[in-house]
Amino acid sequence: MKIDENNIIELKKIRDLKESFDKSMKILESHIAESITNKEKLNSIKRDLKEANEKFLEAERCLDDLKVDLENPPVS
Repeated sequence: MKIDENNIIELKKIRDLKESFDKSMKILESHIAESITNKEKLNSIKRDLKEANEKFLEAERCLDDLKVDLENPPVS
């Protein structure tokens, strides 16, 4: 009888451990998915910032050209 009780207790411990492991795996999977999503968002933001920077640099060049034109009006 003692052996059966020990087996039942051990079986319950194994089930509890498996449930705990499964719960931990679900949490881990969720965090991995969230990390992938965050990485994709960061890459998108990085592309947007690079594009905005390129547009800013182009605008800056245009302003510099305009400044030069204003400082050196054509002679008529």
